[in-house]
Amino acid sequence: MVISTSSSAATGSTNGQQFKITPDREAQLDWLRKEIGAANIEEVIGRSINVMVALKRQMAPGAQLFLHSPSGQMRVLIPELEPIPTEQWQYLVERQHPWRRQLYIKGQKLRAFSVWQDMLVNDMTPEEAADNWDLPLAAIHEVIRYCESHQELLKMEADEERYRLEEQGVSLEPKTIN
Repeated sequence: MVISTSSSAATGSTNGQQFKITPDREAQLDWLRKEIGAANIEEVIGRSINVMVALKRQMAPGAQLFLHSPSGQMRVLIPELEPIPTEQWQYLVERQHPWRRQLYIKGQKLRAFSVWQDMLVNDMTPEEAADNWDLPLAAIHEVIRYCESHQELLKMEADEERYRLEEQGVSLEPKTIN
């Protein structure tokens, strides 16, 4: 699917911008269209933008969103609304990704979470992890500090990845060997 934008002198947008929607994103838009009772994809996008703008305008620095239900409250983590980390990392950087917001090892396509998870699963010391991943020990300590302080984001992204894999029909159950 290709979406074209129209121009508006009032907003200063440019003429004729087009962007492609991946089949996965198109399926999400169609699902959302049905769920919210929108007439078409254009209405879905417009209403989605309105929701994001309203939420962002209400999000004061340090504010958090919660859903309240009879069973209690749960924090809602929307990465696109989270403040951009101001902490300076020596070994970690942001990377462009459609939905991931976690940091990566500088100069590599390696998520900090992958290193941390490998350390935990394999019961590695920081020194062993540094040797295993061929990284400075200071980078490993930075990975640990980052992952321990961003566990909500990492869990949310792991859940999102699990959901996307299941939607694609990928089995996440361990295979048994006969």
